[in-house]
Amino acid sequence: MFGLGAASSVLSGKFNHKMMKASAALVIVLGMVMANRGLALSCFSIPAMPFGTGSSTQGNSIATIRDGVQIVTTRLSPGRYEPITVRKDIPVRWIIKARKSDINGCNYEVIISKFNKTKKLEPGDNVIEFTPTESGTYTYSCWMGIIRSKITVVDDIKKIISSGS
Repeated sequence: MFGLGAASSVLSGKFNHKMMKASAALVIVLGMVMANRGLALSCFSIPAMPFGTGSSTQGNSIATIRDGVQIVTTRLSPGRYEPITVRKDIPVRWIIKARKSDINGCNYEVIISKFNKTKKLEPGDNVIEFTPTESGTYTYSCWMGIIRSKITVVDDIKKIISSGS
């Protein structure tokens, strides 16, 4: 923004007008990105907005049920979180494996607003426990709302496993 402002003071009036329009468009886009990040921290997300999400649908980890508890394990990456799929009404034990080299200033804290959970990640196994009571897709994010992914809660996890998704 500073560069655009400095350039507009040096350039001709005709080009200056175009620079002002470009600056206005940039401010609008940045405002939308910041609003989307803020919404993600409040448990809302605009999925159609591709910029600034940092989420990925690859590597979806599906929970397995052992002794009445769902176990799901994911690996922390520096710039993304993995999506997970769990069944409703069964307690979840989510293990996030983190190496020291993968933890950074953004991803070190996970916020799951829907389940009122916050976890500061440390090297090793980080455990988050919750019990989902409603089916749906819920966003979780880093503490800044930049890196996001999703928790999909289903009625029957066996259908997900048998369909291969």
